[in-house]
Amino acid sequence: MSSQRAAPLIWDAIERYFALLQAHASAERMRDEILTDDFRTGFVDGLIWQGEQGLRDFLQARAEFFDESHTVEQMSRPERLPSGHWRAHTRLGFFLRQRPHGSPVSDTFTGKAFHVWEFAPAAVAAGIDLGGDWRVASQLVEGFAGLDENARRLFARPSSGLNLDEP
Repeated sequence: MSSQRAAPLIWDAIERYFALLQAHASAERMRDEILTDDFRTGFVDGLIWQGEQGLRDFLQARAEFFDESHTVEQMSRPERLPSGHWRAHTRLGFFLRQRPHGSPVSDTFTGKAFHVWEFAPAAVAAGIDLGGDWRVASQLVEGFAGLDENARRLFARPSSGLNLDEP
C-alpha cells in the first residue's frame, strides 16, 4: 500500500480515536474499537502509559475534563515501518475544560500539540493490507506551541504526566 492510500485510513483512525476519547469511552470500549492491546500514549522523553493498566491510568488522569475537542490541522506523509505498522506526525489544536473541585467556574486549556502516531492495519497478510479499520498502536506528544497559561501548567512536567495540581 502506498503512503497516499494509507493517509485517509490513518486520518480516519485518528478521528475515531478522538471521538471515543472525547466521549469518555471506557478502556474496554477503546480497546475493542480503536486501540491495539499494547497501546502506548504519553510524552516522548517523558511518562508513557502502556498496555491495559496504562490505558486505565491515562483515562483516569484525564477524567475530570468534561468538555474537550481535538482538531487535527496537519498530518505528515505516512511512512510504513518494517513491522508492518505505519507512522505519521500530526499538529492539532486542542480545547479542554475542567471544573476544579469546589470552584463555581471552570478552567479552560488551549494550544497546539505535535504528536507522533503508530498505526496497525486491521489485517496484514503477506505484506498486503486486506482493508478494514486501522488501530492506534501509539500516540506520543512530541511538543507544544501556543499554550495558554493553564495548558502550560497542565503539561509542565511531562516526566510525571498531567499536572492537575491547582495553581
